[in-house]
Parts: sequence; C-alpha cells; structure tokens
Amino acid sequence: MDYDFTFDEYDKPIAEFSMGHEAIGSWFNDELGTNQQRIEELVDILEQLVSHRIQQRQVDGTEYQLRMNQEDVEVRALSLGMEVDDEELPENTNLYDNESYAECGLEDFQQVLISWQEFILSA
Repeated sequence: MDYDFTFDEYDKPIAEFSMGHEAIGSWFNDELGTNQQRIEELVDILEQLVSHRIQQRQVDGTEYQLRMNQEDVEVRALSLGMEVDDEELPENTNLYDNESYAECGLEDFQQVLISWQEFILSA
C-alpha cells in the first residue's frame, strides 16, 4: 500500500493512496482530517488491538465506517449498504466501488496513522 501526504491549494492536508486503497485516503481526508483528539484516540485503540487488550473496534463517521480487529482494518463507505436496483442500470454496467471499500493490515494502518499524525504536527 503506497501513500503520499500533500497539501491542496488551500493548505489543507490531503492523503492520497494507491489504487485499491483509495477509500483509506478518503477516510483520512473526510473523516479524520487534522482532528488531533480523534487521531490520539485511534492511536490508543490501535495499540490496544496490537497488544490484544481488545479484539475489535468500529468507528462510524459521516460517510465511512472504520472496522478494526487484531489483524486488519477495513474502511467501508456507508453508501455501500444501500441497495441498487440492477434493473434501472444500463445493460453491462459495472459499479465502481474502489473508492468505497479498502482493507489493509493492522500494523500497516497503525504506521500510516502515525505518519499522518507526524505530517499534521509538522505542518
């Protein structure tokens, strides 16, 4: 999983993730942002998961849901839970959901979160 942290034209921090992990970048941008309290809470949750003090945790946001267990992390757009009527779609239409769902290993996510925190603090 490759990622890069940059700033947009308004100096807002932006997380960009490689193909297949775009939803994680969207979660960082839309749900987490620069909220230091929330970042600290997540760092603590991840430490509890890594040390096996808790087995799983779910964090619901406004657009995404973050599910974590002792092995991996899943980011899922809340819109994925909505039903789509296939009969209303044109024939041979494939729905694109790469920006709506992604998963990665727990320790990889923990490292990305710490890197994000350092990036935000150094800005």
